Formats: sequence, C-alpha cells, structure tokens
Amino acid sequence: MKANAENKKKVINRLSRLEGQIRGVRHMIEEGDDCEKIVTQLSAVHSALEGATKLAMAEFFTICLSESVEKGESQDQAVKRFVSLLLNTKL
Repeated sequence: MKANAENKKKVINRLSRLEGQIRGVRHMIEEGDDCEKIVTQLSAVHSALEGATKLAMAEFFTICLSESVEKGESQDQAVKRFVSLLLNTKL
C-alpha cells in the first residue's frame, strides 16, 4: 500500500503510543495496581486502537481502492471488498 505520508505517520504515531500504553498496563498488572486504574487504562488502549484502525481503514478506502482498480479489479468488486472488511471489523 502506498500510503499518504501524513496518514502513515499518524497511524504509526498512534501505534507507538499504543505500544507504550500496553507496556504501562502490563507493568500496572505486574505491580498489582488498583483494578479500577487497570481497567481504565485498558479502555484507553481499546479506544486508541479503534482510532488507529479507523485511520488505516480510511487510508485503505482512499488509496487501496484506486490501486485495486488500477490493477484491473472493478470498482464495484473493490467497494464490496471494503464494505465486507468494514462489516467484519470489530470497532
């Protein structure tokens, strides 16, 4: 995928923050931190992952769709594939 440089950077930055958040949650669990704080952080991780997923999907729709058509797939087939991906993605 030839991602837009700005969107690629946004997704990578979000994934980097997610890595840090996950390490932080693991450390909280290892140290026996308060359950409420751990669950709050896990919820934040979930929301951050959802945001990264949405950005990546938007990139797929704008870039990969046109790439698929350039490679010979009909626009209708490519859109159906995207809709299927969207419907099967748990956000």
